[in-house]
Amino acid sequence: MAHSDDEQKKRLRKYLNPAIKGPNTEIILESLAPGATHLIHSVESVNDQLYITTASERFLDQRMADRDITRPDNVGLSDEVFRDIGIEVSTRKQVRDLIHEILETMYGAEFTRSFVNSSEFEPYQLADGDNLILEFDDGEELEIIFNVNQFSNISAATAQEVADAITRGIRKLNRTGIATPRDDGAGGFVQLFSETKGPSSTVRVRGGSAQNQLKFPEIRPTTGEVTTEWTLSVQPSGSVRATWTGGPNPNIGKIKKDDYVNIFGTAFLPANRGTFTVTLVQGGLVGDSYVEYSNPEGANQVTLQGTLDAILFFNPKRISINSKANFAAGYQTSNRLLEVFMPATTRVVRRERVGAAHLHESGASTEDDLGPYVFDTSKPFIVGEEETTNTFEIDSNTERIIETLDASSIPDEEGHLVFGFGTSKEEGPVPYIARPSSGTILIDPSYRFKNVHPVGTNISLISQNYAYDVERDGSDVPFYGTDIVSGRIYAEDLIKLVGATGIVLNLIILYPGDEGLGKWSDDFFDKDSERYYVWGKDPGATLFERDE
Repeated sequence: MAHSDDEQKKRLRKYLNPAIKGPNTEIILESLAPGATHLIHSVESVNDQLYITTASERFLDQRMADRDITRPDNVGLSDEVFRDIGIEVSTRKQVRDLIHEILETMYGAEFTRSFVNSSEFEPYQLADGDNLILEFDDGEELEIIFNVNQFSNISAATAQEVADAITRGIRKLNRTGIATPRDDGAGGFVQLFSETKGPSSTVRVRGGSAQNQLKFPEIRPTTGEVTTEWTLSVQPSGSVRATWTGGPNPNIGKIKKDDYVNIFGTAFLPANRGTFTVTLVQGGLVGDSYVEYSNPEGANQVTLQGTLDAILFFNPKRISINSKANFAAGYQTSNRLLEVFMPATTRVVRRERVGAAHLHESGASTEDDLGPYVFDTSKPFIVGEEETTNTFEIDSNTERIIETLDASSIPDEEGHLVFGFGTSKEEGPVPYIARPSSGTILIDPSYRFKNVHPVGTNISLISQNYAYDVERDGSDVPFYGTDIVSGRIYAEDLIKLVGATGIVLNLIILYPGDEGLGKWSDDFFDKDSERYYVWGKDPGATLFERDE
């Protein structure tokens, strides 16, 4: 449908005789067009508020109330999250599936799905044709093949590029697992998420040449080096025996049956390269220590290892949702009993800047993307945009004239200033009577400075001499903390709402453990405890001390 004024003008013109034209006709059409456009927008806006999928704000609340679902005031559910809940409840899937959808909405995929993290950080030195073998939910193996065209530089691939390539490969196989990049501060790495939610959710990496770079759980701590010598001999059973016959000890005894070996070093013959399942292990001395693995195409060979990662051994660790200390899932332990495990606190569900309290990937605020801001309503003034800095130190002996770097933005009239705003030496309101030049400010002679302000201290104009009154609707983007415990209580109420008749719900709340400062162990200095003391400094002391 045409929406712009120009399009509406053309539409109205079609209803007139072509002979009717001229400047007066054009003026009339231009005056009528905005009204038609406004009417169309109004009709569409009203129509949007009639459905859960398009309604917003109070209209969404009304549509959800029709289904006995209300938005809690103290959780901070955004329209997007609240709408997802309404859609899931309205579609009425199986009770357990619906509960898992609610749990993922409130807690996030990391609590409802199994996932594994790569042990290595970006960049990844991949090569064209490298592969990764995955397994989701104990199903068939999936092979993801990396292509040089998927990366700006495949030999220095980023976590984002690798995650995108894995996800695309999974989708080409008509599967629904996913890979995402993540950075917790130490560097970017890759996360693999299973396809399903709940108890049946598992993920496992089975091998592939890319595994040597990514190192998903878990690599065996073998110690083969460049000069470690391997003797490969084909066995009658179709397996290959790799015996340690010289050089540094590779510690074969750390390998277990059903592990897999990744042999991709160029020192090995092409027939001996690949991912192979370990069938037999014997540790011991040089010449007696060996590992056997299935490789019907293998060839006899004696070679030095060549590089540290030419031959690596991995445990194909099966990660389930129960592998995590905290998870959100429902278990049907009997025909009429559904046990739902829930962490004590949900994630902060409000993600937009208005009314949010978290870091934003987009960085600093802009005119189009504000907040959040912290307001100190105890200050009896509001600071404006006008500011400068001093070029000489200011103290109690400072005369009336303050020399500044550039005070041209400060009005040449009576007013008030604040020095060192937001610091421990903040001082103000300081009255001033004029700005004689762009480099000087004339302070009221009756005022004496109380603090020392070094060169470069911020000097800001006080625009209004009263405290700021924060808007209650969130329109000025205040910073506040979301009560995430209330989020879990809301999730409990939703689960009880969708529970089917005749099904007994047993809600089990998982609280954080008491390790670390809780001193859960009987042994005061137990090394399993994360921390058993707090560092601090007495104001009168010269050294840091600890409380135990």
